[in-house]
Amino acid sequence: MKKALLFSILAFLSAACGPGNDVAPTLASEVSGTYLTNGFLDYLCVALPADQMPTATLTPETDATVTLTYLRKYPTAQMQTFTHLQLTRLADKSIQLSQQGQILGTVQTDRAFNTNGMERQALVLRVQTNPNDPQTAITFTGAKE
Repeated sequence: MKKALLFSILAFLSAACGPGNDVAPTLASEVSGTYLTNGFLDYLCVALPADQMPTATLTPETDATVTLTYLRKYPTAQMQTFTHLQLTRLADKSIQLSQQGQILGTVQTDRAFNTNGMERQALVLRVQTNPNDPQTAITFTGAKE
């Protein structure tokens, strides 16, 4: 009886502690989502009302590529889309977004602030594109909601 009970416990522990079938997240699934900003995260938005804040959305295409959709609501509504952004994990554990060799931004866990100024840890997206053309330039810092 004791041998059977001991064998059953050993078999149970072997099954419970064995290698799992967990699926590791891909870079795209890790960063995908909607990123919101506020006056605490991005000083460029400090004078904007809450309903006029820009947003950015990262949508996965493959395991290592995403589409960035940037929506600016003020002074005029404008949407820009960047497809096939390559994701690369860097040594500091941040994830770099690049397109055709040009770095567009990063995503990393960092300090973020809610609209009321409360600090929290969140994924923070920082994007800066085309600084030479003010009409199409994007400067965005936002936290994943």
